[in-house]
Amino acid sequence: MISARTMTEHGDHAQHHCPYGHSHGSPQVHEDQHNLKEINKNYFDEHGHRYNDHPEAHELARRLGAAMIKAYPFEEDSTLVLDYACGTGLISKELAAHAKCIVGVDISQSMVDQYNQAVSNQGIPPEEMKAVCCDLTAAPNQLDGMKFDVIVCASSYHHFPSIEDVTKALVSYLKPGGSLLVADVMKPSSAESAEALFPAGAHNIVAHKGGFKEADIKAVFEDAGLINFSFVTACKAKNHGHLVELFLASGIKELNEEAY
Repeated sequence: MISARTMTEHGDHAQHHCPYGHSHGSPQVHEDQHNLKEINKNYFDEHGHRYNDHPEAHELARRLGAAMIKAYPFEEDSTLVLDYACGTGLISKELAAHAKCIVGVDISQSMVDQYNQAVSNQGIPPEEMKAVCCDLTAAPNQLDGMKFDVIVCASSYHHFPSIEDVTKALVSYLKPGGSLLVADVMKPSSAESAEALFPAGAHNIVAHKGGFKEADIKAVFEDAGLINFSFVTACKAKNHGHLVELFLASGIKELNEEAY
C-alpha cells in the first residue's frame, strides 16, 4: 500500500506493466508471482507491528476513506464491505460507521491479528467487523460464500504481481450491482518522477514501480466485467519530499453477471 504500507515503510510505488508481463501460461511467470506474494507476506509479517506508528498512514487513510464515502452510497444498516489487503484496518476504521459489516482480508497474519485486536479493544463484535488471513486469488469461493455490496482496496495494487487476477477475484465476491473501489498511486507525467516513486529498498516488495495510468486500470476493470468506470484524483500526499497523487477508481458489476 502506498502509505499505509509502502509509503510509510519505504517510499511510493507502482509501474504500469508488471515486470512479469502478461504471459500467464508461463511456469516462470507463476513462480515469480508466487515468490513476490511470499516476499510481501513475510515482509509485512515481520514489520507489521510498526505499521500504525506512522501518523502519515492514518492521515492518508482518512483522506482515502473520505473519497470512498463520497464515491459510494454506503448505508450503515445494510452495506456489506470487503476491505482487501486491509493491513491493520485503517481504511476499515474510516468506513465502519457507514457500513453494517466489514470483513478485512490480508495475506499477512500479523496484520490480521492487529486488525482484530484493535476491533476487540474497541468493543466491536466480530460479526460487525473482523479480518481473516487468506489470498482470494489462490482459490475461488472462499469467505463462506459471502458476497459484498462494495469491495475496497487501498494503496495495495502496486504490490500485486497480477492486478488482472486480483481484480477478477474481487469481482467474483461482489453482489450483482456491487462496486469495486481501488485507490493507488497515479503514474507521474515524467519518467524521472515515476522512477523516484519507490526507493531501491522497496523494489523487492513492489511489482509496479511507476504508478498506474487511468488506461491501465480501466482495461483491467473492463476485462473483469465491470461497467460505469470512474477514475478521479482522491488526494495528494508527500512521499520523501515528492508530491504524489492518488487516484480512486470505481466500477460496477453488471446485474446480470453472476461471476467472472
